[in-house]
Amino acid sequence: MKKRTKAVIIVCAVLLLTVTALVFFFRQGYSQLFPKKGYGLFSWEETVIEETEWDSLSACIDQTGVTEVYQCFEAEGLLDNASGFVSRLHGKGVAVYALMGNSEWAYEADGASIIYQVKRVAEYNNAQGRESRIKGVMVDVEPYLLSEWDEGGDARTALMSRYLLGMSSAYEYASQNNLEFWVCIPTFLERNNKEILEALIARSCDGVAVMNYNRTDEYGQMAMELGFAREYGKKIICIFELQEPGNHSLEDIHTYANQGLDALHRSAERLEKQFGYDGLHFAYHYYKPLRQMLGLDGQEAGGKENTP
Repeated sequence: MKKRTKAVIIVCAVLLLTVTALVFFFRQGYSQLFPKKGYGLFSWEETVIEETEWDSLSACIDQTGVTEVYQCFEAEGLLDNASGFVSRLHGKGVAVYALMGNSEWAYEADGASIIYQVKRVAEYNNAQGRESRIKGVMVDVEPYLLSEWDEGGDARTALMSRYLLGMSSAYEYASQNNLEFWVCIPTFLERNNKEILEALIARSCDGVAVMNYNRTDEYGQMAMELGFAREYGKKIICIFELQEPGNHSLEDIHTYANQGLDALHRSAERLEKQFGYDGLHFAYHYYKPLRQMLGLDGQEAGGKENTP
């Protein structure tokens, strides 16, 4: 009788644990907890490297399948304090990239400003052990915010030529210093600049991150970019926007803020099947709204917020 009672208790305990796990599982959503492959995460808030933010960042990573973080280190001296942040992420199997960008860097055919920032990262790495090194840089230069882009014609062509030369020089420098070099681009770069886009992917980066911020045609909007990436054996990232509509002219169709992470992950799986390219990856833009979507407490911090 005692053995039977003990067996019943064990069975009840197992059932209780199973039910509890299932409730948590369905509350969070399968795809939210277990996205099919690793995701990147943009982080513009420089205070994220502080240890006080770690619990929120760590929980965010665990719940969303993040395996790469693109972190802003723009402030002078900030990299000197980055080793703890980088090593903690490495301990979770997450690679760190230095996120940087300024639209006016597009004017520099010699890539001087980008190279200066890349040099900072290289010098930081040279002073670190393996567990604290930054893997590469994510460069977000936006020539389409400059007046020459709006002018079109020769003015735009000259601007984009300088932009491409600058990226090529910076890519060469990064490669010499064992740093991956990624370029963040919009979906409309090919408009009147198809040759620039092809040259950028073919010879001026290790991969491109495409700001695919419109849910109406996520496949078509990055088909040309992925075609070039496939042709030249480069990696490509589809970035999904998470900011609330109304921020920086974002409309509901530009973001997954109201659709949720399940919808985002389903879209990523669909794009994987449609493109059938192993070099395709995905990323969230960006940490602050992702943290808010997950209901995680954490330090509120400002940061750059890209437009669609």
